[in-house]
Amino acid sequence: MFSLFIDTTQSYCNLAILKDKNIITKRSIKTNNNLTDIVIEHIDTLIQKSKLTHNDINQIFVVIGPGSFTGVRVGVLIAKTWTLIHKTPIYTINSLLFQLKNGTGLSILDARGELFYVAAYKNYKCILKPQIITNDKATTLIKKYKTNVFIGFKNINVFDNLISNLTKFKYTKDINKLSPLYIKNPV
Repeated sequence: MFSLFIDTTQSYCNLAILKDKNIITKRSIKTNNNLTDIVIEHIDTLIQKSKLTHNDINQIFVVIGPGSFTGVRVGVLIAKTWTLIHKTPIYTINSLLFQLKNGTGLSILDARGELFYVAAYKNYKCILKPQIITNDKATTLIKKYKTNVFIGFKNINVFDNLISNLTKFKYTKDINKLSPLYIKNPV
């Protein structure tokens, strides 16, 4: 079984092709306000490099946000479109949980404007729901969680996290109900 992984929520476009639960090819591309122009091209390149066709992809794994508004929309739109065309099941995870390799810790992502997206999990169970907070509140939470804090995917290998969290992606039965996870309203 072949799968396509898409994460366009942060400053990198992370893509991978998996065979069963193993990554066979991957790509991480820094985006510079050109995300919509490059994602499909890089997906096609990965598929060709894997000697596959679009029809060989049996499932999609997508990170649904929070993060970059454009990135979140692009990733979800590509996954939904792929599913409509190829009848491929979609599995999703939010970027805050995805940042935690083993599903435990405080996850913080930059929401810009001195605001942060934050959530906390213990053994993949949400103990602080995804929300937006100020810098002061972030500082308080960082002190509380001490060494189990993950900020902005620093020192994180996205592809290691993909393998670690693969079973924690949730199946989306009705793609019409699939939407990006926005915590902050678009500017």
